[in-house]
Amino acid sequence: MNDTEHIRRPPISIVRFGMGKEIQLFEEELVVTGTEEDQETRVQLHAIKQLTLIPGDPNPSKLVFMADLDDDTTIILAEGMSNARDFRAMLPRIRELHPEIQLDPPDMEEQLRQALNTRRAWTLTCYGSFLLICVLLYILYLVVAYLGNRHP
Repeated sequence: MNDTEHIRRPPISIVRFGMGKEIQLFEEELVVTGTEEDQETRVQLHAIKQLTLIPGDPNPSKLVFMADLDDDTTIILAEGMSNARDFRAMLPRIRELHPEIQLDPPDMEEQLRQALNTRRAWTLTCYGSFLLICVLLYILYLVVAYLGNRHP
């Protein structure tokens, strides 16, 4: 297979994250591109022993995606990936193409689902708290305005 075949054939799955960065899954390889850095990393799926996903160091919601290869090397495919929803949708496709690839953690799909639910709950909590504070300030304003009008 040459590079022109990959250009003509669309990827099976795409995960976009960051500015111009994406993970593309083809039938035989995984391609990570970054247009602002003008870089591209291609890894053959049959050469991957294990895919690892860990939380980022300063910000746990920014995931680090790594691949352990057959030649006992580990490469970082994506740092700062925040698109957990699309990545979670890509995992079953990777398992369909090459079921022998191990995942670390083994229940990666479930952990990503829990992370998405936690992020959604945290967002709702933040919005709810903000709305509650606004309502309480409005009620306080009404009480002060009422008391101010009663005592001239």
